[in-house]
Amino acid sequence: MSVFAGQATTPGSVRQIAGSRASPHPAPAARTADAVWFVARHGVLPWVMLIVTVVCAAVLGMRGAPWRGDLLWIVDWLPIGHLAIAPVVAGGAAIDIARLSVGTRHLEDIRWWRSPGSVITLAYATGVGGTYVTAMLVAAVIDLPPRLDPRALLGVGVQLLMLALFAALGTLVGRVLGPVLGGVLAAILALTAIYLLSARTEHIALLYAGASVVSRVGRSYDVAYLGSQAGLLSGLVVALVLMRPGVVRGRWRRAGERSVAAIAVGAVVVAAFVGPSSRLTHTDTPPDLCSDVVGVKVCLYAEHARLQGEVAAQLSRIFDGARAAGYDDLVPREVREVPSSGVTSWKGPQILLDGPLGGGAVDVETLVQDVVIPYHCMDGSGETSDYERFAADALALQSTWLALIESEQPSVSGPAGPQLTPQDAARVMADLRACGESSR
Repeated sequence: MSVFAGQATTPGSVRQIAGSRASPHPAPAARTADAVWFVARHGVLPWVMLIVTVVCAAVLGMRGAPWRGDLLWIVDWLPIGHLAIAPVVAGGAAIDIARLSVGTRHLEDIRWWRSPGSVITLAYATGVGGTYVTAMLVAAVIDLPPRLDPRALLGVGVQLLMLALFAALGTLVGRVLGPVLGGVLAAILALTAIYLLSARTEHIALLYAGASVVSRVGRSYDVAYLGSQAGLLSGLVVALVLMRPGVVRGRWRRAGERSVAAIAVGAVVVAAFVGPSSRLTHTDTPPDLCSDVVGVKVCLYAEHARLQGEVAAQLSRIFDGARAAGYDDLVPREVREVPSSGVTSWKGPQILLDGPLGGGAVDVETLVQDVVIPYHCMDGSGETSDYERFAADALALQSTWLALIESEQPSVSGPAGPQLTPQDAARVMADLRACGESSR
């Protein structure tokens, strides 16, 4: 007797009376909630959820948890673990469908969304998805993001659909093979799908979920990209659940199910060539966490508030060192943090905090380089129209400034001691800034 049907008290089970034939009209299918709870009690789903919890915790703890305070980065950081989560979810779903659906063919001819495969897919989507969302909420509570981008909900929804797709893939494989072989093959197929479909492409990659190791400030999600992903993933989940090998169905029903599968796969292929080109959009949001650092306005993104004190201390040292040596013209009026992408309308002195966000120290030499070099004047290859002169001037100015504040530990970028007089340094700084003015 099957695991499902053998539960006499389980709604939807077929009661067998000794010496009698089974009723040609089986009892109504179990309520969805009861069926999902049955899978959670008797399947390997709880173990899968435990493994997903461990993977999420390990991913969140990587590299000093640099995602803290950045909501979009939290959403895009967790997919780093999909490489481990995908095979576990697919393998677990395959094992459960192979074990729990034995003897349940009488349930397969009812509405497809209430079949055992649909129930197990829903159970995994609910259980694993709930675990996944809980990990995100814990990460957000650790350091509350200063603002909520509603589009982050769409990003989370797309990732939950990916988890449902892994589960649906497992149920399809588990219908055909036994628990052991089905679980292994489903895990391999899910892992292969991650390798093939999760890398960024020129258009829509079905399983691309960010997996970012750099900050997401200054950006938001593209609704067209994520909306297309959600539609493609939903279509594939439905197609996989509709495919029920070994179940007798009418010719027209089988033809309809195959059509759905063909359309879903075809849409994925088409989207890979004509879909939106970028998952993210640039908001050009200026940093709004500003403070006065020895007379200079220094603005960081509120998501990176934890670095404000260290950045202010190092910049204060840099500016005070220049003024004390008579290089007042090097000290700017305002300095702004810029996004990791470098896309910004700000043309003045700028700083980038990728290294410190990852747990590194706020490096004086890097700060001086950021303040000196107008990166927006460079083209995509990192060069300008007069690259050699530009690089030489920037290096001389950087070396000069560092020598003013690190005479006991000269910069590795150049020889010790000031290389430019205050007047020459002011002229070079004005020339570098003029590049930014001309690019407005």
